[in-house]
Amino acid sequence: MDKYLSIFHLSMRRSLRNYKGLIGLSLFLITCLLIFANLWEIIAAKTGAVGLNASQMLWYIALNEWVLVSIPSVHDDIEEDLHSGRLAYQLPRPISYIGSQFAQSLGALTANLTVLGAVSVIFVYFQVGGLPFDFLGLILSMGFGFISGILGIIYLMLIGLSSFWLQDVSPFYWIWEKLLFMFGGLILPLAIYPKWMQTLSQYTPFPAILGQRSALAFDFSPLHVVDLISSLCLWIALGLCGLFILYRKSLSILTIEGG
Repeated sequence: MDKYLSIFHLSMRRSLRNYKGLIGLSLFLITCLLIFANLWEIIAAKTGAVGLNASQMLWYIALNEWVLVSIPSVHDDIEEDLHSGRLAYQLPRPISYIGSQFAQSLGALTANLTVLGAVSVIFVYFQVGGLPFDFLGLILSMGFGFISGILGIIYLMLIGLSSFWLQDVSPFYWIWEKLLFMFGGLILPLAIYPKWMQTLSQYTPFPAILGQRSALAFDFSPLHVVDLISSLCLWIALGLCGLFILYRKSLSILTIEGG
């Protein structure tokens, strides 16, 4: 366990020292917030399709974008390790490759969430002039953001492991990203979606990563918290099972082909 903690700390410190990268992510996040907020004001606010005012909607989008931008691109790292041959040098080490990748991604996620969380809260607070909801709901929503980020890392690692069979995992990532935007409720709350889309989204991990978690800031209740915890635990458990199974199959391919 000490080895993984060391990788986690090194990755987090390296991410925090990479101030240029954090500045770039912060500027990208602020740009997205401005674009989506203006888009909502033009389309949704005029039609009255959303039960949130402009201030609440900007907070909702910020809580979604904050986690989405913070999740590191671990699938690209796994693909690069395989295609470049670095994986062959890492496998003999006395530490699990998949575990080290997870610890490294977790360190980067922690650094990104910390910095971008501060940027998001400060920017939106001064943009709208306050907190348009219960402060406890905001704290819980941001607290669950870390767990949602872990869930995102696990499924991106699954996409990365598909590179053992595919030359390029980008199509899988694009599909994942578009489904996350649609069923995660990135721009608009899931409550305004058609009933069939709301029902379908409940059978995916996307609401737990974005919309269901962010809505906690506006619809705080013990039942909502329990539902979110249950959803996160379920999809993390399924993702970890799939990750271990796919990783073992990936290693068997390397063994069969001679390493």
